[in-house]
Amino acid sequence: MSVPNDELEQILGHLNDKNKVLAKSFLSWLLEKQIDEEDDHLTPEDIEAIEQGRLEFQSGQTKSLEDLKRELEI
Repeated sequence: MSVPNDELEQILGHLNDKNKVLAKSFLSWLLEKQIDEEDDHLTPEDIEAIEQGRLEFQSGQTKSLEDLKRELEI
């Protein structure tokens, strides 16, 4: 199913500022997921970054997303 661009623009135009921020975040997430689906392999740099993140988490240099959500009460 396709949605005309002008229909999306009309919907976005009716959102308040707070919901526009939320919509932008959500649409950015969807775009990222779409790109992920088109390119679902990891590069050596991706794997290295993931491993670095794990090491930083294990050493206490970073927090998990769940911990941040609890702290921010999200």
